[in-house]
Amino acid sequence: MKYQTIKLAIPNGCGLKLATEIYKPEKDGRLPAVMLFHGFTGYKETADFVDIADKLARKGIVSIRFTASGFGDSEGTLEQDYRFSNHRKDAEAVYEYVRKLPYVDTSRLGVHGHSMGGKLAVLFARDHQNVKVLVVVSAPVTMTATSYGSHLEEWKSTGYFRKVSGRDGKELHVPYAYFVDVEGPENDVLIAAAQVTHPQSLVMAGDADTEVPWQETHKIYEALTCRKIWKLVKGIPHIYGKYLESRNTVNTLIMDFCMTNL
Repeated sequence: MKYQTIKLAIPNGCGLKLATEIYKPEKDGRLPAVMLFHGFTGYKETADFVDIADKLARKGIVSIRFTASGFGDSEGTLEQDYRFSNHRKDAEAVYEYVRKLPYVDTSRLGVHGHSMGGKLAVLFARDHQNVKVLVVVSAPVTMTATSYGSHLEEWKSTGYFRKVSGRDGKELHVPYAYFVDVEGPENDVLIAAAQVTHPQSLVMAGDADTEVPWQETHKIYEALTCRKIWKLVKGIPHIYGKYLESRNTVNTLIMDFCMTNL
């Protein structure tokens, strides 16, 4: 199925414009939709998100990609605006825009998140009873248990974490305030997961993930109280979008799951 790509700058609650792309299938009527949430220092152009958005749209499902404020081509700065709590607010702003679109059926809404975006997806699903499908891929419970855990002392002492952006190869200085914020009790993913009772959920991880141990993601699966499916995918690394075979394996599972349940 053909689709139209709509590029937007959706303002968040602070007036910062969020770079957004909506893939609208060329099909009449109100259609199911899936919102896609990227992870820590991720962005809407990652290969896995572009691919899953394309796959969903070709099957008649509206897909929405956006980049968190303070990062990528969205407005704001890393130092002042790049926080997990702000990413949650950004998701709400995009949802408020999407739910008013005449071609979106919000009773058939899905959310998909990779890594820290998976944590966001769980929190979003808890807060929205109309979420029918929840997909969580390689999400951590805490940053301490990820590969970033060994850098926390340096991160705290310097005030920032040095990271090379996968988007443009530039060095990023991610503020320690991000870690403090994401680990706050209001962002506890296990508490949220225990309160998610309504969607059909797919929780996945790769056994070759060296950034987020699959056991971390499985804790989220165990905490969910809704209908749920667990998939441990052989040979899949954390950044699986870079590899065609891995990307196809994971995204085909996601596409089939969304088509079945939306």
